[in-house]
Amino acid sequence: MLWKLQPIQIQPEVIFTPFGFPISNTLIGTWISIIILLLIFFLGTRRRDLIPSGMQNAVEWIVEYLLNLTESVSGKVKAKRFFPLVATFFIFILFCNLLDVIPGVDTIGWVNLEALRAAHLSPPTTFFLLGQYSDKLTPWIRAGTSDLNLTLALALVSVIVTQVLGFYTLGAKQQLSKYFNFKALRHGFQGPIEFFVGLIELVTEISRILSFSFRLFGNIFAGSAVLAVFAWLLPFVSDAIFIPLELFVGFVQALIFALLTLVFLEIATTSHEEVGDESEQEALKEYGKSEAEKETVAAS
Repeated sequence: MLWKLQPIQIQPEVIFTPFGFPISNTLIGTWISIIILLLIFFLGTRRRDLIPSGMQNAVEWIVEYLLNLTESVSGKVKAKRFFPLVATFFIFILFCNLLDVIPGVDTIGWVNLEALRAAHLSPPTTFFLLGQYSDKLTPWIRAGTSDLNLTLALALVSVIVTQVLGFYTLGAKQQLSKYFNFKALRHGFQGPIEFFVGLIELVTEISRILSFSFRLFGNIFAGSAVLAVFAWLLPFVSDAIFIPLELFVGFVQALIFALLTLVFLEIATTSHEEVGDESEQEALKEYGKSEAEKETVAAS
């Protein structure tokens, strides 16, 4: 056999341990994404010509698109407050996702000595790992969003900032009344039901941490696994089919994460009398309806 399928491992591999601090391949991938982002925005903002071109034109188009998206959901006043977080989420997650399709990611690294000893193999004498050595690789770089630690951190930031802005905008009393509606207990038989619904909404807020993190992690990690499996089954041919699909999935997942954060920010800063319970699916449907109405008006 020319090569074997690389073991699919959920846990990131530790590459270095400087001063006792473990540096994993997903952390290296995250740093690379950040460096690429800083370089792109440096090149796109260093000149600031009145008539943009090249990198400046691309950066301004991305910023304008995200700003219009934010204003379409929250209006111009709230958009100024929500835009930095929403835009950062989208751009950062997008670049972390797209790193997975760059040649060398998940395929360049060093030999796993523990795997060699377990298979009773001597160290390879060639640069390319083929045959029985091909699945004994520890990659140096993995996409950051294929690590649950990163997606969980992003979800925590999203939920915590949403609650902080809710308390800041509505005040502690009104914000807490969304979850602990003690006044509803005075309304006879319906009161306990309304109070229980508030507790369910609190559980929903906490569950968003899991839904945000596992959705993003699951899609990107599954995409990496699909690329690895089909690259083993159909070398070279599978790249032409699945890399465009992975690019599309990476863009969609970044947009969904940013868009849901935006919608929940809008809900959190709106009083309880103006908006009721709303799931993620309902939030996306509401955004879709608003966009369809705008297209209808523009067409007429």
